[in-house]
Amino acid sequence: MRVHQERENAEAPGHVIRPPGNSTPEHRFSPAHSAMTPTQAIALQRAAGNAAVSRTVGETRGAIPKTPWAAPATRSKRTQDDAGIERGESPPQQQQRVEQDQQTTRSTRSGRAGTAVKGKEKAEEPEEIGNPTLRFTSRYVGAATQSLTGSHEIGFEQEATLQRADGMRTRAADAYDFWQEVTDENSQISPAAVNYRPKKSKRAWVVDGPFRPSYNTEDGTITNEADHITFHDSPGFSGAMRMTNGYWLSSYEVKFRWKVRRKLGGRFTKNEPFWTSDEMVHRVESTFDPQNPEATAQVTARPAGNRTWNVELPN
Repeated sequence: MRVHQERENAEAPGHVIRPPGNSTPEHRFSPAHSAMTPTQAIALQRAAGNAAVSRTVGETRGAIPKTPWAAPATRSKRTQDDAGIERGESPPQQQQRVEQDQQTTRSTRSGRAGTAVKGKEKAEEPEEIGNPTLRFTSRYVGAATQSLTGSHEIGFEQEATLQRADGMRTRAADAYDFWQEVTDENSQISPAAVNYRPKKSKRAWVVDGPFRPSYNTEDGTITNEADHITFHDSPGFSGAMRMTNGYWLSSYEVKFRWKVRRKLGGRFTKNEPFWTSDEMVHRVESTFDPQNPEATAQVTARPAGNRTWNVELPN
């Protein structure tokens, strides 16, 4: 590579060595006897300049070249092995990623984002959650009379159904947080009562048992279908909570209300914003006669009835 370096120095501007005006170049060959070799041309170029080389070459070959002689290349090109380049993908992965990024950027700037990336589809917009409908039905299913002896069921049955908005595809359970709240009070006579004096109790508003997300359907109290959620409830004194021997239910009042909101992620909470229904009230009365404790008395029950609400979800 030494000859190549000398050629580069000779061609660089300001590095051509020209002889003095009164000097005569020394020729180490006779152009009349033989052609000039590349090595001889370089020697002449360094001593006399490019013009002398051009004239001499023209005399020996009959033509004036457009460029000075160059040193002959020892090889036509370097191979990958000579250059120390490892064989691999062409282009390399890094170059492929750069080219793909440039292509995506160009497509994005042209207003056609995503068209240059194959196999990717535009994410589907989430469905708008519309206003549902809430329907409530109820009825009394208890005994018509009661006494201090025997066993009596005094209670109600009710269903609260949240129907998703018309045209929606999202499951109701995935679209809404729906829960039931309850408060009640009662007055009853127990076997330990003095002179058959009734004892009163009252409970503040609370979330009612299982009637909330995540809508457990295992015990049959909740129906969870694609288009609706139904709470099946039996408030009052029935089943294991019935009025048994020695007990008398003088009065009973139970209130319900329901809350609905667009579903919040994570664990269920009672946080706002939410829509709240009107209160629905069941009542029971039965008059006890302390002068005739063995007597049977009528049970007067007033179920809350039926109601439908067009829910207006807050933003």
